[in-house]
Amino acid sequence: MCRFIPKYRLFALCCSLGLLLVLGCSNKSGGGVGEGRTKPRGRILENGLPIKIDTSKLPPGDPGLQVTFIKLGGVDAGTEYEAVVTDSANGAFELIGKDGKGIPPGKYRVVITLAPFGSEDMLKGRFSRERSKIEIEVKPGEDVVIDIAQYK
Repeated sequence: MCRFIPKYRLFALCCSLGLLLVLGCSNKSGGGVGEGRTKPRGRILENGLPIKIDTSKLPPGDPGLQVTFIKLGGVDAGTEYEAVVTDSANGAFELIGKDGKGIPPGKYRVVITLAPFGSEDMLKGRFSRERSKIEIEVKPGEDVVIDIAQYK
């Protein structure tokens, strides 16, 4: 014997399933950012002005600036994230992470190299992996501004 489900119960069941589907597939962070991650933008300055990069002599596709964030503390300590330089003339960059979903908030050491790939660093290694004293806190929703003159 087959019993029919009343229409109002069928409607309530369909609405509940639809709501679960929508909530389960949504991304609370928005903008493609992974859970618990952030995609900060930033700038490298020197004495309050954009770092000077002679872009006229750079090979195509080489921004002349490399910025790396190295995670300090936690289970992911030592993990490196290369920033994507978006505007060499202004020292602007973005941290999108290895999978494009951002990086975990937290404390980082920042490595800065001012040179075309494979060339001698114009900053003379002051901000290399071994010597950089730049340590910053990356927080969700906040930009990162680093004035290298503060770290001499």
